[in-house]
Amino acid sequence: MRGLVLILVLVSQAAFAEEQRTPTERLNAFRTAQAFDCRNVSCKQLRSCAEACYKLIQCGQSIRDGDNDGIPCENLCNRRC
Repeated sequence: MRGLVLILVLVSQAAFAEEQRTPTERLNAFRTAQAFDCRNVSCKQLRSCAEACYKLIQCGQSIRDGDNDGIPCENLCNRRC
Protein backbone atom coordinates (compact mmCIF):
# COMPACT_ATOMS: atom_id res chain seq x y z
CA MET A 1 0.00 0.00 0.00
CA ARG A 2 2.84 2.42 0.81
CA GLY A 3 4.35 1.75 -2.62
CA LEU A 4 1.09 2.74 -4.31
CA VAL A 5 0.90 5.96 -2.32
CA LEU A 6 4.51 6.78 -3.22
CA ILE A 7 3.82 6.18 -6.90
CA LEU A 8 0.75 8.44 -6.77
CA VAL A 9 2.75 11.19 -5.07
CA LEU A 10 5.55 10.96 -7.65
CA VAL A 11 3.13 10.98 -10.58
CA SER A 12 1.26 13.98 -9.21
CA GLN A 13 4.54 15.85 -8.64
CA ALA A 14 5.62 15.14 -12.23
CA ALA A 15 2.27 16.37 -13.55
CA PHE A 16 2.56 19.55 -11.46
CA ALA A 17 6.10 20.18 -12.75
CA GLU A 18 4.87 19.74 -16.33
CA GLU A 19 2.12 22.31 -15.73
CA GLN A 20 4.73 24.83 -14.55
CA ARG A 21 6.55 24.73 -17.89
CA THR A 22 5.52 27.26 -20.47
CA PRO A 23 3.93 26.03 -23.70
CA THR A 24 7.10 27.01 -25.57
CA GLU A 25 9.26 24.91 -23.22
CA ARG A 26 6.98 21.91 -23.69
CA LEU A 27 7.00 22.37 -27.46
CA ASN A 28 10.80 22.69 -27.59
CA ALA A 29 11.21 19.42 -25.67
CA PHE A 30 8.91 17.74 -28.20
CA ARG A 31 10.77 19.25 -31.15
CA THR A 32 14.13 18.05 -29.80
CA ALA A 33 12.80 14.55 -29.28
CA GLN A 34 11.39 14.51 -32.81
CA ALA A 35 14.39 16.13 -34.49
CA PHE A 36 17.00 13.47 -33.68
CA ASP A 37 17.12 9.71 -34.00
CA CYS A 38 19.52 6.94 -32.99
CA ARG A 39 20.90 6.09 -36.41
CA ASN A 40 24.65 5.61 -36.17
CA VAL A 41 26.24 8.14 -38.52
CA SER A 42 29.62 9.86 -38.40
CA CYS A 43 30.14 13.10 -36.50
CA LYS A 44 30.72 14.86 -39.82
CA GLN A 45 27.13 14.06 -40.79
CA LEU A 46 25.61 15.57 -37.64
CA ARG A 47 24.17 19.09 -37.73
CA SER A 48 24.73 20.34 -34.19
CA CYS A 49 26.23 19.77 -30.79
CA ALA A 50 22.72 19.14 -29.45
CA GLU A 51 22.33 16.25 -31.89
CA ALA A 52 25.73 14.83 -30.87
CA CYS A 53 24.73 15.06 -27.20
CA TYR A 54 21.41 13.36 -27.94
CA LYS A 55 23.19 10.47 -29.65
CA LEU A 56 25.72 10.18 -26.82
CA ILE A 57 23.26 10.39 -23.92
CA GLN A 58 19.91 9.16 -25.23
CA CYS A 59 21.17 6.58 -27.71
CA GLY A 60 24.19 5.43 -25.73
CA GLN A 61 26.58 5.95 -28.64
CA SER A 62 29.79 6.19 -26.64
CA ILE A 63 31.72 6.28 -29.92
CA ARG A 64 30.72 9.98 -30.05
CA ASP A 65 33.19 10.63 -27.22
CA GLY A 66 36.37 8.93 -28.41
CA ASP A 67 38.67 10.39 -25.75
CA ASN A 68 36.10 9.92 -22.96
CA ASP A 69 36.19 13.55 -21.81
CA GLY A 70 32.42 14.05 -21.94
CA ILE A 71 32.56 16.16 -25.11
CA PRO A 72 31.00 14.36 -28.09
CA CYS A 73 32.00 15.08 -31.68
CA GLU A 74 34.60 17.69 -30.92
CA ASN A 75 34.27 19.07 -34.45
CA LEU A 76 30.82 20.31 -33.29
CA CYS A 77 31.04 20.65 -29.52
CA ASN A 78 33.44 22.51 -27.28
CA ARG A 79 31.68 21.68 -24.00
CA ARG A 80 30.35 18.68 -22.10
CA CYS A 81 26.72 17.72 -22.57
